[in-house]
Amino acid sequence: MASTQTRIALIGSGFIAEVHLMALRSVPGVLVTALCDTVRARAERMARRHGIEAVFDNVDALCDARVADVVHVLVPPGAHFAVARRCLERGLHVLVEKPMALVVEHVDELERVAKAQHLVLGVNHNQSASPAVVRLCDHLAAGRLGRLEHVAIVHNVPLRQLQTDDVSHFMFQSEANILFEQAVHLFSIVHRLLGDCRRLAVVTGEPRTLGNGARFFDDWQMQLVCERGTASVRMALGRTMPESTVHAIGSDGAAFADVLRNACWLRRKTRWLDFLDAGRNLAGGGLHLLRRGAMAVLGYGLALFKLRGPEDPFLMGMQTSLGEFHEAVRTRRTPRNSPAAARETLRMCTLAAEAAGASSEPVTLASAPPSPFPARPGEVVVLGGAGFLGRHCVAQLRALGKPITLLVRRPRLLPAELQDPSIRVFAGDASDPVALQRAFAGAAYGLHLATVAGDDARRIESAMRDGVAAAAAAARQAGLKRLVYASSTAALYLGGAEPLCGGCGPDPLPATRGAYSRGKIAAETALRSARQQGLDVVIVRPAVVLGSASSLEHSGIGLWVRDNHCVGWGRGRSPLPLVLGDECARGLVAALFAEAAKNRDYNLAGPVRITASDFVQELRIKTGRDYRFHPTPILWMWLQEVGKHLVKALAQKPREFPSLRDLRSRSFSAPLDCADAERDLGFRPEQNRSQFLRRLFAMVESGGEPQVASREPARSAVVAP
Repeated sequence: MASTQTRIALIGSGFIAEVHLMALRSVPGVLVTALCDTVRARAERMARRHGIEAVFDNVDALCDARVADVVHVLVPPGAHFAVARRCLERGLHVLVEKPMALVVEHVDELERVAKAQHLVLGVNHNQSASPAVVRLCDHLAAGRLGRLEHVAIVHNVPLRQLQTDDVSHFMFQSEANILFEQAVHLFSIVHRLLGDCRRLAVVTGEPRTLGNGARFFDDWQMQLVCERGTASVRMALGRTMPESTVHAIGSDGAAFADVLRNACWLRRKTRWLDFLDAGRNLAGGGLHLLRRGAMAVLGYGLALFKLRGPEDPFLMGMQTSLGEFHEAVRTRRTPRNSPAAARETLRMCTLAAEAAGASSEPVTLASAPPSPFPARPGEVVVLGGAGFLGRHCVAQLRALGKPITLLVRRPRLLPAELQDPSIRVFAGDASDPVALQRAFAGAAYGLHLATVAGDDARRIESAMRDGVAAAAAAARQAGLKRLVYASSTAALYLGGAEPLCGGCGPDPLPATRGAYSRGKIAAETALRSARQQGLDVVIVRPAVVLGSASSLEHSGIGLWVRDNHCVGWGRGRSPLPLVLGDECARGLVAALFAEAAKNRDYNLAGPVRITASDFVQELRIKTGRDYRFHPTPILWMWLQEVGKHLVKALAQKPREFPSLRDLRSRSFSAPLDCADAERDLGFRPEQNRSQFLRRLFAMVESGGEPQVASREPARSAVVAP
């Protein structure tokens, strides 16, 4: 080695690079010296955060600089082979994120190059190095289970991208990719415990069709016959209860490893009578689980104050896996997660895909939209049109026969119903003045539905304000007749008792509110300035908008600490201002054209006012799930938040001081008066409670897909002149 420390370069600076950097802090004798990413600005941002000096935008430049001994290949899986081979050819040891490659022959080629260059090559199978699996392996090595006969793995997990219909990830780019992304973890455990696979059979659930047209299997049941025993693997994705377990059964004992909760309960035969044998095993398991439960709480506290590393099984598995590889580099030995392990887990994935008839061919993404043609008379520009509410608004506009322009970040990933040649599509960010200027040129109306999310409170507020100000400036410059902005009732103070109409204005004390509310208030203030400069701006504040699976756990209902546990903003007795997504869209579209709406503000909420506790009970009845509502006095909730704030402050993890006024506003004790929206916009939401709930659950079950059929004829107020 060129120094006493192993110098590491990370190639790729996405999410997984952050995890590698965290894990490498606990690996002795290593130093990250460089980052490489084709998007240099992204690598530079990460380098600044972590104090890394060297940044490169191509692999050859990194190799030429001789600033690293080892590279971690963290690029998308389709590029693993080419990048890893180039680095091996240039004399660098290589660790590749799973999978090492997408075809077995490429693993063979990488192994050949590594041997020819006398270099160490490994793959990051981190789940096979998770603490619970390591303890299971220790039990096996000590002979406590006797001869291992069968392994049963259950992987029942949520998948955020499925819920949000984000099909841009690698795992959705072919039917088989989910195996290379998720099943590779499970097969790496099978290989570690049982060796190579001899036979594999698969049963899948019915596939769903994704937004990109690919079939997606979310339920896989696989049976394997391996060198040293049999295995069953159940992989269920997009589920609400996270469970990832390994049950190993041997000739003389069994062990149950809970991967997510970092526990491994051992059961063994004893010399005692059956009832004593059962009692001894249960007591031993109970003591183990009690110790693990205590350590989960204590470990979190110690990690918070930086007295030890995080008690996070995922991160601990990463630390072990990376540590094993770098120990192999130092000793010039073959790592446990070797090319042989990479080859066999990849072969299992390939066999599973073949057995299920899942194609490995990439789906054909929608071609980039053609260059937008000139704006048509009455052109409506929609910002945020690809979102849940935006898609409903576009459906309403199309039903009215209006010409539509969309400004979206990734045009190739538009939902199928928006891939229409009659819709003009511009690529860009809704806060970029140049992109806004292009989209608004020649248009007549603008509908601003885009919003900002994130964890940085300061950024949310400024980004909302600046983005809306940029849109207003571009709209004024383009001569738009009207800009409609979808604000939120979060801009109001709803903790009082007096009814609030649309024109009542936002909370006069924004400094006492949370970041999101401050951002909406600041955005409305910027738009009022635009009104003074001659732009017709209509501000519409939707209340609690429902209609998709993700909106059922809406923050307007309460604080969802789990997807089935809702902590109330108060005791949950105040009627909530609910509105269905399609009805909200109808009101927003009406605001574009109604003459009486000029420079006015409106609130949008339906007359069906269900309390939070009743709503959660309706969810429980309808879905059969164990939904729970936890009424919590506002003051007590605030005191809990203050306690969390103080602990975070002591741990030097600053966060915003909790706002009591913000919590009181979330209780919705002040009723919303929507009479002006009814008068000016023809806003006629559902009034019957049972019909409201029927329509809501019908929308959710259909995936929240936009429907353009109206319940009643549109009033003249919603038709453009």
